[in-house]
Amino acid sequence: VTAFLVPADRPGLTGSALEMLSPHPVGTLDFDGVPVTGDDLLGEPDRGFRVAMGTLNLFRPSVGAFAVGMAQAALEATVAHTARRDAFGGRLSDLQAVAHRVAEMSLRTEAARLMVYAAATAYDAGDPDVPRRSAMAKLLATETAQYVVDAAVQLHGARALCRGHLLEHLYREVRAPRIYEGASEVQRSIIAKETYARLATEEAL
Repeated sequence: VTAFLVPADRPGLTGSALEMLSPHPVGTLDFDGVPVTGDDLLGEPDRGFRVAMGTLNLFRPSVGAFAVGMAQAALEATVAHTARRDAFGGRLSDLQAVAHRVAEMSLRTEAARLMVYAAATAYDAGDPDVPRRSAMAKLLATETAQYVVDAAVQLHGARALCRGHLLEHLYREVRAPRIYEGASEVQRSIIAKETYARLATEEAL
C-alpha cells in the first residue's frame, strides 16, 4: 500500500459530506481514474499503512482532548446546576447520591485528561509506546465523555434535552468520537496487542 496526497480539484476525484447526528467533517471520496505522480507520493513507496497508522497515533490523542473538553463542560454545568437547584428541602448537591455522581464525573474527567497529556507527551518525545498510549487516551477520554455527558443530562432533568441547551448539544456531539479514528473496540484490540508485544520484548532481553 502506497499513500498519495492529491489536491481536491484533481480530475476524477469527487466527494460528498455525510449528514451526521451532529455536524462533523466526515464524508465519502470517490476516485475514478485519478492520475498521480511521484510528486504526490506521501512517505515511501509501499509504506502507506505506516503513514496511516502514524496519522492515527497523532489524531487519537487530539480526539481525546476534544472529548475531555466536552466532559469538562458537562461537569462544570452540572456542578453549577446542582449547587443552586432547590430540591427536597435543600440543594441537589446536598443529596449524597448526587454528590457521589458528581465526584465520579470529576474523577473520570481528570483521569482522562491525564491520559491525554501522557499520550501527547509520548508522541512529542518519539516514545515507541505511542500506539498504546494513543489508543488508551482515545478510548478512556471518549468513553468518559459519554458517561459524564449522560450523567449531566440525568442530573439536569428534562431541561437538558431542550433544543439549544448546552447539554443537548453535547449529547449529540459526544457519540461520534467513540467511533471515528477507530472505534472503542479497535482501541481495546490495539492496547491488548501492544501490551503483549511489550511483554514479549521484555522477555527477549
